[in-house]
Formats: sequence, structure tokens, C-alpha cells
Amino acid sequence: MLKKAMNAFAFAITYSALTLASEAASGQSGGNESKLAEKVPVELLMTDHPLVDTVWDLKTGKQISQAELWKRAADKDHILVGEKHDNPRHHEIQAEALKQMGAAGRNPFIVMEMIEPKYLKWLKELKPEDVAGLAEKLEWEQRGWPAWHMYEPIFNEAAEFGMRVVPGAPERELLLKVGQGKQPSEENAKSFRWNQQYSEEQNNSLLDELERSHCGVVPRENLGPMVGMQRIKDASMASFMRTAKNSERGSILIAGNGHTRKDRGVPWWLDSKDSTLNLAAVEVGAGKDQLSDYSLADVNRFDYVWFTGRVETTDPCEKYAELLEKMGKKHTPKK
Repeated sequence: MLKKAMNAFAFAITYSALTLASEAASGQSGGNESKLAEKVPVELLMTDHPLVDTVWDLKTGKQISQAELWKRAADKDHILVGEKHDNPRHHEIQAEALKQMGAAGRNPFIVMEMIEPKYLKWLKELKPEDVAGLAEKLEWEQRGWPAWHMYEPIFNEAAEFGMRVVPGAPERELLLKVGQGKQPSEENAKSFRWNQQYSEEQNNSLLDELERSHCGVVPRENLGPMVGMQRIKDASMASFMRTAKNSERGSILIAGNGHTRKDRGVPWWLDSKDSTLNLAAVEVGAGKDQLSDYSLADVNRFDYVWFTGRVETTDPCEKYAELLEKMGKKHTPKK
């Protein structure tokens, strides 16, 4: 049993390492180098697609204006803006969310998936002149996140309006502990509401997503550690957001779409009485001209979707297979 658990954890760690290697190879991160990636504009593809920069209310299935979206967001306790990490347009939308809420007189906490608690000291009383030096202090690209200049506008808006940026991620040690199948401390368990368990449907849904996103590299039976790691990330972000709500300032969450979905992501860990607006930034696809063509355009997952151009059209699993081949490993993507 112990050997099986350790093998599963090893799979999780191996996949994380491979992911960072893949991002570095594709120019999405700075790898382990301390030098920031050059500020090279990313040319999005399919920007002439009819859905690009349209916003849709998934409850009604109707298109609304961007101005109407921000109007509806203005009085919400929590605003969640999901992203695909390497798409710069998604981060422009997130920065716009801060700008619009600031203009509406709001001063929410900005909770970010990418920031761990140990970096909080660099974010207190953030001023516009501090932003330029943040990337190095946060070890942004060294930790595998896409180029800093994509996210910098978010920090600029936060500093401009005096909004407090706070960590969303759990401590690294806690993440790895849960990945090893261990339980959080009693204090963390209480703070994160860790006794709140997934239903079988939610658990299977996450396993399905992890299996697809990992391109079949990790067998389904070994995905258990990743489920725990995903859950502790979501629980951590929600904990910071509940704290923000208790301060009567509310929050804006900046995180990947996999974390911001309503059915089993961060919103599931929030207080049901809190008002939320959940927006997913979604890349368009070839031959997909209708709202119904997109699986993320599901009212059970999100409230609104905002369509954008896409970073690339190559199947990421094909790129992943090529990377594994270069490493002397064979992989057949799961159909």
C-alpha cells in the first residue's frame, strides 16, 4: 500500500517537472533562469473569429456588452476571473476587472493562484513604483509561470487603486504533504474547511479533467495525489477570499479556469450566502462559431464567458509527446 502511494506521488511530482520543462521549451516560462523573459508581444491567432471579444450570459444564453458585465459585477462579494495561463488577452481582461471595480469605488482584495504566503511581505502597501521590481522578488518566472509582462498589468491596476494583493496558493510544504496523502494540520483543516468532501460525481469529474489535461501520461489510478493537490489549492484560495469578505471589502480571484469553475472549484468552498460573479476567459476554436460548441460555456460551471483569440492551434498533447520522445520516453496520447 505504501509503495503504491509513493508511486502515485512520484507520478505527480514527475508530471509537475515535465510540465515546467514543457513550458520552458515552448517559451511560456523562464525555467530556472533568474533573467526575465523578453517582453515580446504574443500574436494571438484567430482574432477574426466572430466570437472574439464577445461576452455571454450563460443563464440566458444571450450576448451582453462588456460594460453590462462590469455593471453586474460591481456589487458582488466575489468576482472570479478565470484564465488560460499563457494567453495575454486573458490577463488584460483580469486587469480590466480591477480597473472597473476601482472606478466603481470598490477596493477588493486581489487573491492570486500564483502567489504563495511566503511572498506576502513584498505585497504590503504596494505602490505603482514597486511593481517593476516585483517579478524577481516573487520569483515569478523561476517558478514556472508564464512571462511576467503578461501579468504585470494586473499588479499595476492593483497598485494604482491601492488594492491589496494577497496569496491564493497554500504553503508549498502543505501542498506536498497533501500530495503524499497526509492530512493538513488541525489548524489548516479548520481554516480551509478540509472536512468538506467531494461527492463521487465531483471526484470523477476532476479525475476526468486531470486525465485529459495530462494527456494520459499519468494512469487514472495514480491521479489521487493530484486530486488532493487540486482540492487544497481551491480550499486555500477560498479561505483567503472568505477572509476578504469578512473585512467587508470582498475579493477578485485571478486563477486558471479549472480552479474558478462553480461545480467543484473555488466557489464550492465559499459561503453559499456570498454573492459571486464567475467569468471564464475562453479561447475560440476553428469551426466553433456557436456558444453551444464550447464545453466551458456551461452555466453549471460559470456565469459568463468572454471569448478571445488563441495562443496556438497545435494539440498540446502532440507537443507533450514530442517532449517525452526527446527525453527518451514513449507516450501514446489517450483518446
